[in-house]
Amino acid sequence: MQSDSTGIWYFECQVAELESYLLSLQRRSVIYPDECEFLLQHKNELQATSNQNTRGVVPLCHRCVTLIQKDNLIEIIVNREQEKIDHVTQLPLRVALLRQIEIWYQTSPNAITGICLVELDGFSNINDTVGHATGDSILFEIARRLERYNSHKFKLVRLHGDEFALAVTNMSSHEEIWGVSKWIGDQFEAPFNTQKGAVFLTPSIGMSLNINTNGEPVSLLECAYVALNHAKSDPLTREKLFNPQHEQKIIRQVLLESQLNQALDDETDLEIWYQPKQSLHNMHISGLEALIRWRHPNDGLISPGEFIPLAERTGLICKVTDFVVKQVARDLPTLRKQGFEGMMSINISANDFLRPNVVQALLDIITEQQISTSDIELEITEGAFISDFDHCILLLNSLKEAGFALSIDDFGTGYSSLSYLTKLPVDTVKIDMSFVRELAASKQARKVYKGMIDICKALDFKVLAEGVDHDDQRAVLKDIGCDSIQGYLLSKPLPLDALVGYLLATCNKTPDTE
Repeated sequence: MQSDSTGIWYFECQVAELESYLLSLQRRSVIYPDECEFLLQHKNELQATSNQNTRGVVPLCHRCVTLIQKDNLIEIIVNREQEKIDHVTQLPLRVALLRQIEIWYQTSPNAITGICLVELDGFSNINDTVGHATGDSILFEIARRLERYNSHKFKLVRLHGDEFALAVTNMSSHEEIWGVSKWIGDQFEAPFNTQKGAVFLTPSIGMSLNINTNGEPVSLLECAYVALNHAKSDPLTREKLFNPQHEQKIIRQVLLESQLNQALDDETDLEIWYQPKQSLHNMHISGLEALIRWRHPNDGLISPGEFIPLAERTGLICKVTDFVVKQVARDLPTLRKQGFEGMMSINISANDFLRPNVVQALLDIITEQQISTSDIELEITEGAFISDFDHCILLLNSLKEAGFALSIDDFGTGYSSLSYLTKLPVDTVKIDMSFVRELAASKQARKVYKGMIDICKALDFKVLAEGVDHDDQRAVLKDIGCDSIQGYLLSKPLPLDALVGYLLATCNKTPDTE
C-alpha cells in the first residue's frame, strides 16, 4: 500500500486474491460496503475485458475506487480527494461552501452575500428517544426541505452533526438576509413524520453579511458562528445577525486558525500532556490520557476550550488527532523505561469519523512509529454518534479488529443512552465527572452511580470515573465496584518531563502506600 499524501491510496494484489483483499479493505474502512459489493459483482467483467485487451489495462470504476488489471496483478486505486459529499444528507460539506463563496466574490465582488448558519435545538434528545436511524432520516428530510430555497443564488451544505449552512448571494438589500432566516424557520413548522410518530424541531440561526467581514469566505462563516452562539444564548429570539462590534473576536479566530494550521504542519508550539489513571483493584497507574496543549509564541498557553472547538469547526481536528497519535507513539518508549505498563488513551472526535480511511491513517502512523495498536486506547466522544450511527459502528468494529482498545467518553451526558451502549463494541465506559461531585455526600448519588456501574458490568464493560478530586470519592467508587479513576486526586495533566518524575515516584510504590 502506498499513499501520495493527497487522499489517493494505492494497493496491489494477485487476481486470485481480489475478493478477500477487497473484503479486507472494507473491514478496514478503506472502501465502503456498497463499493465493495459493486466491485465484487463486476470483477469478472474486469478480467474478461482485460483478457481481450492486448495491453491488459482496462479499468473497472465505481465511485472513488478504480481497479486495473495488469497480467496477474490488480492495482486498486482509492481516490477520496474529490469525495466531498455527506453520505447521510447527500449535501456538500464545508469545503464546498467556502469554494462557492470564493467564486461569488471573484465573479461578483460587489454583490451582497450572506450565510444563515442553522443548528437544531435539542437534536440529541431525538437520537436518544427515537434512535439514530430515525435521526439520520430527519437530517435527510431537513436537507430536502432546505434545498427547495429559490429566491437567490444559494449553496446549501451540512457542516457537521446537526449544523447546516445556507449561503446566498445577489441580495438586493442587506435586510433580505432576515427574509432568508424567516424562510428557514418556516421549513420547520411542519413536523417530521417518522415510524415512531411526529417530531417537531426548532432551529437556532446565526447570520452574517460580507459587508461586515474582511472579504475572506472563512471570515463570513466564522461571523455566522459568533451570531449563532448569541442566538442560542438569547431566550427571546433564536436568530441573530452578526454585529461588527464582535470583529475583534472574529479576527482572533481567523488568526488562530491559520496559526494552528501552521503549528500542526511544522509540529511546533504543540505539546502533549498526560493525565494518569489509577486501577482501583491494585492501586497502580493503569493508563495515561493524552491531552494536547498549544504554547502560542505570543499568547502563551491557549486554553483547549478555545482552540479545540475552533479545530472542530474548521476541520483541523483531524490533523490534531494525527499529531497526537504520532507524538504519543514517540513518547511511549520513554514512558515504558520508567515502569509504565498501561495503555495510552487518545481522544477521537466526530470529525475523525467523517474522514475517509481513518482506520488506515491511524494504522499508518502506528506502524511508522513501530508500536502496537494494543498500546493505544481510543476515547470516542459523544458527538461521533450524532452524525451516522451505523457508519460509526462499522468504524468502531474496524478499529477493534485492528487491535485498538475503545472507550466511551463522558457517558451519562449529551447523546448518551443505554439504547446505543448495548450496540457499541467498546471496552470501557468513562462516566462523566458531573456524577462524581456529590458521590461522597449524597446517598442518592451513590445509588445512581452504582446503578450505572452495575449496568456497564452486566454488558462486560470496564468503568472509569472521571473528575475524582478527593480521597473519599475514591473510597466510595472502590466500594461500589468502579474499576479505575482519573482526576486531580492523582495528578493534573503533566508535560512529559514532569510525568517521568511522577512515574518514577509512583510506579515503584507498593499498593498499600497509595
